[in-house]
Amino acid sequence: MQQKNILIIICDQLSATALSAYGNTYSSTPNLDSLAARSAVMEYAYTSCPLCQPARASFWTSRYPHQTGVLSNLPDQGFPAVSDDIPTLGELFSHAGYDCVHFGKTHDYGALRGFKVIESEEIHVPRTNPAIKFDYETYLDIDTTEKSVQYLSSRPEGPFLMVSDLQNPHNICAYIGEHSEGYGDFPLERELPPLPENFDFDDIANRPEFIQYLCCAHRRQRQASGWKEDDFRHYLYAYYYYLSMVDKQIGQILEALSKSGAADQTMVVFLADHGEGMASHHLVTKYGAFYEETNRVPLFFALPDGDKESRIGGVTSLLDLVPTLLDYAELPCPDGLEGISLMPQITGVKPHSDRTAAVAEWYDEFRDYTVPGRMICDEDYKYICYLEPDSEELYDMRNDRYEKANLAGKPEYSPILEKYRSLLKHHLEKSDDPFFTLKTAGTGGYRRHPLGFEHHQGLSAVEKYALA
Repeated sequence: MQQKNILIIICDQLSATALSAYGNTYSSTPNLDSLAARSAVMEYAYTSCPLCQPARASFWTSRYPHQTGVLSNLPDQGFPAVSDDIPTLGELFSHAGYDCVHFGKTHDYGALRGFKVIESEEIHVPRTNPAIKFDYETYLDIDTTEKSVQYLSSRPEGPFLMVSDLQNPHNICAYIGEHSEGYGDFPLERELPPLPENFDFDDIANRPEFIQYLCCAHRRQRQASGWKEDDFRHYLYAYYYYLSMVDKQIGQILEALSKSGAADQTMVVFLADHGEGMASHHLVTKYGAFYEETNRVPLFFALPDGDKESRIGGVTSLLDLVPTLLDYAELPCPDGLEGISLMPQITGVKPHSDRTAAVAEWYDEFRDYTVPGRMICDEDYKYICYLEPDSEELYDMRNDRYEKANLAGKPEYSPILEKYRSLLKHHLEKSDDPFFTLKTAGTGGYRRHPLGFEHHQGLSAVEKYALA
């Protein structure tokens, strides 16, 4: 039987909407474009949480955050690591004889168990644009790329499952912090990108209070609260700059695979842990908003003999990663996984996902500003609920993909609202999710300024937590 290797390439904080493979006309990602052109591209793939650590613990185990217990980015979740009772992707493949090796970003809270985790070192390089900050994310990616290339060049004898886990375009977070007073002196190599169609937030009064005052919770949103349109356009320029950098590194890894002689035995998978606000609704980076920019992520599967692109309709989830790879490698799938195999779609048997809905969760980034939320969506509608009064959102995903009009309060949509409330309730019951028993906490000292991010006053909850 032919050896079935797997190469997984991950970006951090990359929205599907940033890639030309999903219709973006500004970004420059020739290597990802080339990969997409020979991949099964999942049109609407969603993360299970718009935050690094919960999302990663989730997709390495095919379990929701409430099942792994990894609910925030805190280094201590109140228990040592993801339970040994939950099988991980690395364990399942290493037990089957695969050489499982992981390069780059971890932030997994023990969910990479079974992998040989190779730590990256910072390789410092000068800025290539004086206004675009480089920090540990960019420096670590250089080393991650070099070590990934070295591993592929050595070509292990047995089957391998290799992960190149890159940090960028996550460096955009540091850019926002450095430019909280505006973009300043900023050399341009190309024209500025346009603002997104949903930049204007003209119905902010019709959103949950958690969204209305996201600047009170999140330091990067607070730092961008005084920005004007040009500041947002320069921020987007920087985001695409980081994306272009990591695309070049992805190209180096793919070239090393091609030269290794193992490409005809290796499936390549590309994904991101979560997205980025990208100025939609005036939002930057990620947090507890469940909008497309932060929750819809790229997901490609390129078979070894793939020579053309296929577009897979319907919704998929990063929870589907583990069962898909097990199916590809013809390994048994353990009980309890929340994902489903996408191999029928990848091999062309089916053009549409079998998943009826995608679900995401939110708790808190660290602690002390906790507003639990849930999202459930299908091809037709997206329903969002936070545990605060009058905190529901409903969007028509066929006619309002930019999520410009919250329909939850419109009487004519009451039957649809009730339908998606019921769908969420059914999911909660089926997955033993205690959502409705959770508590909101820590918001009382905030949200005291007039409505609108531009009116924010004082520090955010995340900054006060850091000072505590």
